[in-house]
Amino acid sequence: MSLIDHKIISIISELVGAVTNMRLYSHKHPQVLYRIDCLFEVISSVLGKVPDLTLFILDDDIIAFDKPVPDTGLVGESFIKILSNKGIERITLLKNLPRLELYKFIIELAASDKKSIEATSHIKLGKVIIEGTLEQNIEPPDETAELIAFKYKAVEELKKIYLEVQGNTIPNTDKAKQIVRDFIKMYDKSISPLNILDPVKYDDEYTYVHITNVALLTICFADYLGFSGKNLEDIGIAALLHDVGKMFIPDGILSKPGPLTVQERAEMEKHTLKGAQYIGKQENIPRLTMVSALEHHIKYDGSGYPLISKNWRPNIVSQIISVTDVYDALRSNRPYNEAMQHDQTVAILKTGSGSDFNPVLIENFLNMIEQ
Repeated sequence: MSLIDHKIISIISELVGAVTNMRLYSHKHPQVLYRIDCLFEVISSVLGKVPDLTLFILDDDIIAFDKPVPDTGLVGESFIKILSNKGIERITLLKNLPRLELYKFIIELAASDKKSIEATSHIKLGKVIIEGTLEQNIEPPDETAELIAFKYKAVEELKKIYLEVQGNTIPNTDKAKQIVRDFIKMYDKSISPLNILDPVKYDDEYTYVHITNVALLTICFADYLGFSGKNLEDIGIAALLHDVGKMFIPDGILSKPGPLTVQERAEMEKHTLKGAQYIGKQENIPRLTMVSALEHHIKYDGSGYPLISKNWRPNIVSQIISVTDVYDALRSNRPYNEAMQHDQTVAILKTGSGSDFNPVLIENFLNMIEQ
């Protein structure tokens, strides 16, 4: 279990403890104030690293950072019950949350009546719904809530597909196609694609969350560039399967917490060729998928890998995936590197424009994400 998982579980546990004690004792009782302090401390430690923390309920799971919070047990059930009693399915805690604001929120959560709670400046509340309407006195959820819930499911489906490849089982590519089709259908162009991406990822799920991020960001970018219909669908499938060759690379190299040796780097770089070879043997997968798997690490000036030909120019879709792949990798916590700030990632993309990346794509990509 990752450190962030432990902290999220602590937040859930301390919130349940604070509400329980608030119901047993007076609001000023030392035990109540102690629990509030504990909850405030662990929330502050998480919000010291990220701008906000969203927890939402999906079926019987508590979701945080695109995945279910593991091993919550009875305390998780109590947490869900406490929120459900107030008609809440999503809670977002924002950076610099004041202790007094948290204290008042716990008082309202602990109240025995069924009255809904209003959102505050640093605590946003809502529901995650597909159909129906929101209760009037619950703040509407972020426009991206449904897409984030979809993304969580997409990560789980993608993981199954990639593990089928790793187990030498013919993958169910229909699932990959359905992920792409569903996202294209759901995506609202008025929503910034960055709102769909979670900037904080952890070692145990990095590969699958990153690939899903790249696929969704690639679809948004390709749509922004004017691709549509079957072309846009094929681009999405290519992005979703572009890193399938990594399933043929030893886990010790993929998840190594430090820089790779020369030999390890050489082995890692084989994933593009291995991925293209594997996809080339499969049926009912667009040829573009094989091309992108092979080319997505070939730079605009012909450098990168694999080394094919001096005058080789990658397919435009491979060039698009190269941009989205690097952007998401830079803004993510990786086994060997912490996430960069937005300004840093933009600076790197601009520096690489014309050499690492197609300058026209960089100009359009930056326009899209900075709208």
